[in-house]
Amino acid sequence: MDFFIQQFQNLIHFAWLPVLIWTLFAGGITLLLKAANRIHPQYHYHIRLALIMGLPLGLMSAWLADKAAAYFTEPAALTIISMISPIEVGIGPNNSETYSSTEILFLVCGMLLVAGLLWYSGSRFIQWARLQSLRRSLNLSPIYDHPQLSSDNKRLAKETGKPILIGISGQDYIPVTFGVMQPVILIPESLTDTPHKMNLAIRHELTHIQQHDFGTHLFVTVIQSVFWFHPLVHLLANQIVEYREMRCDSLIIADSSVSRKEYASLLFELLPMPNLNQKVSVNMAQKSSNLKERIDRITRQSGNQVYPYRSSLTVLATLLVALTIGMACTDMQTQAVFDNEELDLMTDVDKTGERGYHQILIFMGEEGQSERHEDAMAKLSNLRPEYIESINVLKGETATEKYGDRAKHGVLEIRTKQDPESYNTALKALGMEPEMPPTPPRPGSGASDEGDYFVVVEEMPELIGGLSSIQTNIQYPEMARRAGIEGRVFVQFIVSENGDVEDARVIRGIGGGADEEALRAVSQAKFKPGVQRGQPVRVQYSLPVVFRLGNSAEQNVESNQPQMSRKSMTSNISFDNNIIRGTVTNGETGEPLSGTNVVIEGTNIGTVTNSNGEFTLNYQESDSARLIISYVGFVTQSVNLMQTRPDN
Repeated sequence: MDFFIQQFQNLIHFAWLPVLIWTLFAGGITLLLKAANRIHPQYHYHIRLALIMGLPLGLMSAWLADKAAAYFTEPAALTIISMISPIEVGIGPNNSETYSSTEILFLVCGMLLVAGLLWYSGSRFIQWARLQSLRRSLNLSPIYDHPQLSSDNKRLAKETGKPILIGISGQDYIPVTFGVMQPVILIPESLTDTPHKMNLAIRHELTHIQQHDFGTHLFVTVIQSVFWFHPLVHLLANQIVEYREMRCDSLIIADSSVSRKEYASLLFELLPMPNLNQKVSVNMAQKSSNLKERIDRITRQSGNQVYPYRSSLTVLATLLVALTIGMACTDMQTQAVFDNEELDLMTDVDKTGERGYHQILIFMGEEGQSERHEDAMAKLSNLRPEYIESINVLKGETATEKYGDRAKHGVLEIRTKQDPESYNTALKALGMEPEMPPTPPRPGSGASDEGDYFVVVEEMPELIGGLSSIQTNIQYPEMARRAGIEGRVFVQFIVSENGDVEDARVIRGIGGGADEEALRAVSQAKFKPGVQRGQPVRVQYSLPVVFRLGNSAEQNVESNQPQMSRKSMTSNISFDNNIIRGTVTNGETGEPLSGTNVVIEGTNIGTVTNSNGEFTLNYQESDSARLIISYVGFVTQSVNLMQTRPDN
C-alpha cells in the first residue's frame, strides 16, 4: 500500500503542470473554434484531433525531456515554464499502521483512477468482442464481388488499396465500418432493396476507410479511456466524431454525381436505427443532436468548394508540435525541504561505527530562520522510523552551549541510522545527492572499506595557497547571473598522494552552470597530501563553494575544515580500563571541534570526534604511548598517554 501511495504521489508531481498547460491551451482553442463555426469541418476535425493527441504525446515528451535533461550541460535552458508543485511529495512512505489524511486522499484518488481506467477499458473490450462475434456470424465477401456495387464505389475501394470485406445483416442498424488492415463494412439488409441508397451508404463507409478514420477513432478511444477523469477529453472526443461525419459528408457531396437531397434523405432514414458498438467502430450517423447542422452544411456547401486537405494537415502538425513542446519544456519543482536561503550544513559521518548513527547538522544563518523552516522539519519527521534516529531543534542558550556562537540562531540535529539507505534518504530530503557513506570499519581503523583511500589520517591534506587559490579562479556563470542563482555547491573529491584532486563530483548543486564552475575550480586546486605513518596517502575531502551575486570578484569558498589560520585547541583525556575517552574543543571559544582526527602515533588506530567534540579509542599496552590530535587550521597536539593514565 505504501508503494502504491508513493507511486501515485510521483505521478501527480510529474503530470500536474503539463496537464494544466494542456487544459488551458486546449480549452482556449476549443472556445475559439466555437466562434468559428463556418470554417470547413476538415479544420475543425484536425484541430480537435491535434488537441486530444497532444495530451499523451506531450506527457511522453515531458518524461523524455526530464530524462534527457541529465545529459545537457545547462538543463535550465530547456525550461519555458517553471512552477512550484502545490502538492507536497513525501520522501518515503510511512511505515506506521495509520495513514495521514493526505495519504488517504492519495490512496482514494489512485484507486478511483485505476477503477475508472479498468471500467472504460473493459466496456470497450466488451463492445469489440461483440463486434467480432457478429463478424463471425455473417457471411462476408470481398466488396468487389457484391453485384449491386456501383462503378464509383469500385473505383474508390480500389484506391484504398485494402482488401475490404462487406457483409449483409438481417438486423436494422446504421451502416458500420471497423478494422484497420482488413476493413469490414456491415450493411442492413433493408438497404439492399434500394441500390442507390445502399451505394450512398457504402460510399460513406469507403470514405472513412480512405481517410483512415477507424485507426484514428481507436487512438482517440484509448486516450479517452486513460484520461477518463478529464471532462475536456470527453468533449473533444465527441466533437471529433461529429466533425468527422461532417467532413465525410463534405467529401461525398463534392462529387457532382451525388444527389444532396437523396443523401440528406438517407441520413434521416438511418437516424432512428441503433448504433452498433459505436465506441469501437465508425458509422454513418453517430448522433441525432448534430443532424440539423449536418443538413445545413450539406445544403450550403458550394459545388466548387476546395477541400483543404494539405492546409488542415499543416494546422494539425503545427498545433501538435507546439502543444508537445509547451508541455515538455516545463519544470515542475517539488517544494524543497528547505528554501533557497543560505544554510550552514555539515555532515558528520560515523566513520568508526562506535557512535551508532550518522549526523547532519544545519546551523541557521539568521534570526527567525528556524521558525520559517518548521514545516520542512516536520516533513523530515515523516521519514520512515527505521531511517531516523532522532531530529532535534536547538535554540537559544541550549544551542550555543552545545555548538558555540555558530548556533546562536538555532541548529537542527538530524541523526540517521547507520545503514547507507537511511543516510542517503536524509541527504535526498535535504536536496543533496545520495552518497554511500563508508561502511563502518572496525574500531580504530582509519581507512575506507574499499581500501582505496583514507577518511582519517594523522595529517589531513592542506590546500596550497589557501582559500585565495580557489577564490581567484571562480568565474560567476552568466546563466546563473541572469537567473539570479545563488548558494553553495558541495564538491567531494580525493586528494591523491601527489596532492592532486581526483574523482571530483558535486554532491549538492544549485544549477545554472555553477556546479560545473565549482568542479572546474576545485579540480585545478593543489593540496599538500595527507600523511599516514609517514607516507603520503589518498584522502577523501570536500569543499563547499559559495556563489554570491553582487560580489562575484570576491567569491567565497569555504572548507568544511578551516585552513587559513592556526588556532589552539584544548583536549581533555581520560582512561576507562583500556578505553581512551576525550573531548576536543576550540582553545579560544570553547566550541567543540567536530571531525577532529585522533590517531595513536605510529599506528593505523584512530577515530574522529563527533558533533560534541567527543571521541573513544581502544588502547593496548603494546601501542605507541603518544596520541596525535589534529584539525586543519589548528595547532596539532601530541599527548603523552603514559603521563595521562591514572596509575601513573
